[in-house]
Amino acid sequence: MIRQLIPLCLALLGFLASASAASVPARAAEADTVDSRQEPSLEGLYSDWSLYGMQENGNLTCYLLSGLERSSDTVARRRPAVILITNRPAEGKRGVVSVNPGYVYEDGSTVLLSIGRRQFHLFTASGSAWAQDGDDQQIIAAIRGGSALVVTGHMKGGPATTDTFSLRGFIPALAALDHACPVAGEAPASVPHRKRKNTR
Repeated sequence: MIRQLIPLCLALLGFLASASAASVPARAAEADTVDSRQEPSLEGLYSDWSLYGMQENGNLTCYLLSGLERSSDTVARRRPAVILITNRPAEGKRGVVSVNPGYVYEDGSTVLLSIGRRQFHLFTASGSAWAQDGDDQQIIAAIRGGSALVVTGHMKGGPATTDTFSLRGFIPALAALDHACPVAGEAPASVPHRKRKNTR
């Protein structure tokens, strides 16, 4: 699955530009921001997660990406669905959680993200789903102890879908993310920064 995710980085550039902001309105507004970016580079493979680094306006941004494992519905011409966790050191933002479903969510709809018994409500903007302010670190804590992440949302003009993402390899992947893009005030994980494949 990881190898299938690697080509997605180019298609996700516009989405990643708005993957982090200080407030809900700001996150939605940033979806239309145009800036200067370089192509992302693959920095590591960790079971079902891949780590990328890229330059945006001269600042380093890193993100983890995991792809869809299975879905409750088949959506015609659907792009690959992914969950992302992004660090933007220049903005002091760490562990921003977002979902690109591979289609456009219904306008103004709410997306349910579940990890075991933990549930979080994500808001939608520019076709993607975003964690509410303050929920990012709670979601990451839940992912640490989970084996699967389930996202339930409604396609614009189409069906509701329940999508399952694998969490295998998340713990070493998160450590590598924080090492590659440490945020001020955060202690980076002590892991080698090189391409390799790890498992839990």
